[in-house]
Amino acid sequence: MSDLLPPGTCPRCGAAHAPLQEYCLACGQRLPTTQGIVGTLAAAWRRRFSWHRGDWIWHALLLLLVTVGATAGAVAASSTKHPAAPATTAPTTATAPATTTAPATTTAPTTTAPTTTETPPPTTTAVNGQTAWPARSNGYTDVLESIPLAAGRAFALARARDAAQHGLPAVGVLVSSDYPSLHPGYYVVFSGVYDSSAAAAAALGTAHARGFPDAYQARVAK
Repeated sequence: MSDLLPPGTCPRCGAAHAPLQEYCLACGQRLPTTQGIVGTLAAAWRRRFSWHRGDWIWHALLLLLVTVGATAGAVAASSTKHPAAPATTAPTTATAPATTTAPATTTAPTTTAPTTTETPPPTTTAVNGQTAWPARSNGYTDVLESIPLAAGRAFALARARDAAQHGLPAVGVLVSSDYPSLHPGYYVVFSGVYDSSAAAAAALGTAHARGFPDAYQARVAK
């Protein structure tokens, strides 16, 4: 029945009361406070549960609201005392792109060392073993035979022609007494004019195979 009573009346007896009146003057009932959220909640509670006569619930509810308010204030005060540090963004330093300059390449002038090639003594080749040893030239040769001067030059030339016919190169006859490097007193039947002892030695195999097994290399020098 109390839910049907108009505002500003006592929820128990229905007597009218002033807006800020705390107790009903007719029946002594404590009137609900209509100021703020507490008053609104209290009025609604009394209208719905008017049969409950205990007032302890309002004290507990008020204490709860005060506790919640104090907690919220403490949190707000803590946030004010310790504001969040603003995020600091390190300044970005623009790095200029590295420019790599290739070192200039200097080409050293090419110096060609003079090549000294010892030219073998020139040879004059005649038919039938008539090769003459080059004048004023030193070198190496293969001695096919040494014929005493007493046997005569004609015999030495015949042996030279025979060697030439067997395919031996640059065959000729010289007099050993004209060359200090040779034993004097002989007609020397030779084959080849070489600038080194190794070259003369390499040709000995051919001389041995073509009818002159006793051939040997020798130095011919003026």
